Amino acid sequence: MKQYSMTQRMVLFLGLVAMGLANAEMTRLGSLQIDDVYARATVPGQEVGAAYLTIENSGATMDRLIAASSTVARSVLLHSSQMDQGMARMHHETSLDIPAHSRVEMKPGGLHLMLQDLKQPLHEGETIHLTLKFEKSGEVKLTVPVKSLLPKEEMAPMQHEMTY
Repeated sequence: MKQYSMTQRMVLFLGLVAMGLANAEMTRLGSLQIDDVYARATVPGQEVGAAYLTIENSGATMDRLIAASSTVARSVLLHSSQMDQGMARMHHETSLDIPAHSRVEMKPGGLHLMLQDLKQPLHEGETIHLTLKFEKSGEVKLTVPVKSLLPKEEMAPMQHEMTY
């Protein structure tokens, strides 16, 4: 049997771990592929959190995200954010169209899932559960990794305004 050096074994191990993590973050539901899923850690006393993801529709027909829920929040709302005269304005969206043959990305500063009235803080390294409901494809349950807070240089004070 061939002997492998410690370095070779470590490279192989890290490669397998990376492949497993990449696959763990991708979920298929019919013609939809959901990946790049994560939530941000929160600070003690913070009542809201955010989750982000990418949805790709490889199908020939449009689908629509119509609801979301989580075990760690009283409610989950879809929000869009836009900067307006130096103020981040968030707007509640009732649904999100996922056009055929397209990709929709939720990311900081744009579309996101707002986790309202958190039941517990979100800690880096933990996972939370999130359920998405689509008009045509049905429901999918996701295990969402919690990533660290934004680096301090990206956490400049911002004013926010929400409209419903």
